[in-house]
Amino acid sequence: MTILQAAAIAALMTSAVHADNSSFPEPLADALAMTYETPENAHWRFVLDITTGDETLSVRFDGSRPDGEDWSLISPADPETLNEDLSEIWVEMNTPNDAEQAEGGSSIGTDGLFFDAESALLVAGGVRSLGSGRYAFTPNLDPGSEEADPMQEHLSGELSLADAGHVGEIRIFAPESFKPNAAARIHAFEMVMTFDHHDGLPAPIMTSLSTHVEVSALFQRQQQRMAMRFSDVEYVEP
Repeated sequence: MTILQAAAIAALMTSAVHADNSSFPEPLADALAMTYETPENAHWRFVLDITTGDETLSVRFDGSRPDGEDWSLISPADPETLNEDLSEIWVEMNTPNDAEQAEGGSSIGTDGLFFDAESALLVAGGVRSLGSGRYAFTPNLDPGSEEADPMQEHLSGELSLADAGHVGEIRIFAPESFKPNAAARIHAFEMVMTFDHHDGLPAPIMTSLSTHVEVSALFQRQQQRMAMRFSDVEYVEP
């Protein structure tokens, strides 16, 4: 999974659909309502550490710069030393998207790191309490699509609330292996997002995202683990 794929999952598209949490238990409904939609021309700055295998890519994001120029390398000193996965991520970061560039868009999505309305749509229903501020739920990976994701029926979700009352962690995983199509089998799938509330910000922000995928296809079995951590976060509104 590339940085763009992970970011797409974390941002949950840019659909105009909004969640209706009124049927959920009140602590959860209140937490899912702690969202924020960024105004036009707001921008972010932060440090992102991406780890695959035993290697880490550290970069700095500055949303005030044009798409394609908004990421700068912290370490390693030479990008040529990166492994294949991290090298691909670094190239993608430095390749502007024509449509976004034309619209003055950002490579991290409309609402950046905020827990926003699209993030809340991950919790599609089937909510039940697991105790101690934890809930199981049925996930929806693509709420803006008219067709269900073929993986969706095989996935489960768990959510925990932070002491401050906001969503602290969302975990989406496959309880057992499954075949999304006739040519492949997914042996393991897990995505974990964590959120925290920083002083001065209007909503919780994502602090980490990790994925673990293990799949076999064409008689080959592959797995990938990736972890992203965000730090030194600054958010500026016009």
